[in-house]
Amino acid sequence: MTILLGDTARQLRESLGMTQRAAAQSLGISFVHLCNIEKGRALPSQALIDKIRDLWGVDLYVLAWCNSGDTSKLPAPLRKAAADLAEGWQRQIDKTVRQRRAMVGE
Repeated sequence: MTILLGDTARQLRESLGMTQRAAAQSLGISFVHLCNIEKGRALPSQALIDKIRDLWGVDLYVLAWCNSGDTSKLPAPLRKAAADLAEGWQRQIDKTVRQRRAMVGE
């Protein structure tokens, strides 16, 4: 199974309620580059992965694995830990969304 960072980047951006243009501006990249990443035409650089983590508190690699990784290939004792990690990332995203909404007065 291939884990697609672009799909995860798009899902994260949408979860945060951001347009591509707003997200690209926040990340300091062009709208076209973000579009290409989200469509799988380009890979995010490590610097961009770091910026996403710094801005939104989410590690894109870990989130991608949590969303689409094959936990059945993990040893049985690690499967629950992987599920807990995925739930933790979702809580972090929800917290970030609440904070963003509070900042803009929604």
